[in-house]
Amino acid sequence: MVRALDRAVLEVARGLDLRPMELYAMLLLHGAEPIETTRLADQLSASPSQAKQLALRLCARGMAVRRGAFGRTELTDAGRELALEAEARLEDVVAGRMAGMDPTLRVLGGATLADMTLPTIA
Repeated sequence: MVRALDRAVLEVARGLDLRPMELYAMLLLHGAEPIETTRLADQLSASPSQAKQLALRLCARGMAVRRGAFGRTELTDAGRELALEAEARLEDVVAGRMAGMDPTLRVLGGATLADMTLPTIA
């Protein structure tokens, strides 16, 4: 399941002329308040310098803007449009890849991913 998700991200990123990490960054930035470089780095599991370089690449393409001393990054209108398109494509590609999997394995895999990624509420 993780491999199918990884392949889906790669396919969508290529189709939009993005690197996979740029796609992840755009999805994180979409619909969010401006995100500081350190927070973006944490959410991407990247170093602050890697997150800054990703943000700068998105800025150079007109997809994002950075402001302030802490590098608050947010998507431009063009970036938001591309993020919406990316979300839709990713949903379609993931659904297509998951459709061929055994339904029981999808449920178990989804539950395992949720356990690994969602915080536990005490």
